[in-house]
Amino acid sequence: METMQLLNNVEQEAKHIETIKGQLIKAKKIQLHTGLEGWNSPKAYGVYRNDGGDCLGVVGESFKPMDLEMYLDSVVNSIYSSGIEVDINKLKYEEYKGGKKVAFNIPLKKYELQTKMPGDILETKLMFKTGFDGFTKCSVSYSTLRLWCSNGAARWNEDRAISFKNTKNNNDRFMLFTDQIIKASEDIDNYVSMLNDLTFKSITEADLDKYYLRVFGINRQNYHDQATRRQNTFDKINEAVAFEMANTGTNMFSVLQGVTRYLTHEVAKSEEDLLFSSANRINSLAHSVAFSLN
Repeated sequence: METMQLLNNVEQEAKHIETIKGQLIKAKKIQLHTGLEGWNSPKAYGVYRNDGGDCLGVVGESFKPMDLEMYLDSVVNSIYSSGIEVDINKLKYEEYKGGKKVAFNIPLKKYELQTKMPGDILETKLMFKTGFDGFTKCSVSYSTLRLWCSNGAARWNEDRAISFKNTKNNNDRFMLFTDQIIKASEDIDNYVSMLNDLTFKSITEADLDKYYLRVFGINRQNYHDQATRRQNTFDKINEAVAFEMANTGTNMFSVLQGVTRYLTHEVAKSEEDLLFSSANRINSLAHSVAFSLN
């Protein structure tokens, strides 16, 4: 019976991967010309879907569009090799910015945070990102979602993440992500541990002053001298922090979650914004400062 179930699982996973492959962008690189006689063009290329449409990116000669089928096979094989417990049938393919950026996402672990709220669950997922815009690098990363408040965050410690450009010389670097998957899983464990530590870190008004100044460039002492728009932004941040403190106490965890709440619900309009807009940059800074304040 166990053997039959195993075979069924393998078959279902194979069908799921084939279904995803049918959704993937097959990219073509086409040299761009002015079309005017006597006007010499630099060696610039446009990256397009194989069936045409809008240009996904203007790139140089060394850029090599990612073969997403090969990339997907590498992701799946690396997951199997890593030994981590995930459900391949939950692997998803996502396109962002009209297909300029893409990712394969798969749910990883769930954690219960050590806050005053019972059942304060944090969901996590692995992300394998790449793109056709000439700017997005291949990378293995992760994102998190705190369920009760829908606060989202992307990996903040990018210095440990593998990242490389889509060029001919890097063509074989994505063939096996096993070590990076294991490292990302360890980083998530460490991230949750650090969040839990923040729940025991009390804060003072001086701490808040330093935090707001370093993350947002806001000096609370001259709040009323700021432009109206900046005051409105500060008010929304304070509202979000106060909301979190009412639930999880006066500590650095609540401050960070308040900022994450503001970025998730006020700045980012979608997961795409949370991953690729200014919300991502500020979120990363907010985490770094929160973990570094003594």
